[in-house]
Amino acid sequence: MLFGKTKKLIEEHEKEMEQYLSNNYKDEAYKAFMQYKGTVYSLRDEGKIGDRDFKKLDDKIHELAKMFTKYHH
Repeated sequence: MLFGKTKKLIEEHEKEMEQYLSNNYKDEAYKAFMQYKGTVYSLRDEGKIGDRDFKKLDDKIHELAKMFTKYHH
């Protein structure tokens, strides 16, 4: 389970990405996705995300990546 600053940071990135997607700002949403992905992987490398939580987030990243292949040029 994610807690504290780690959870808040991930949620902020998700919220930003969702906001851009809802407003159809595809390029900005893609940039936010890349930042989200970088943050998740960085937090894992720092040991701030456990294996189970990382697996869930990584699955979400892969699903989003599939979606963005349709969006991004």
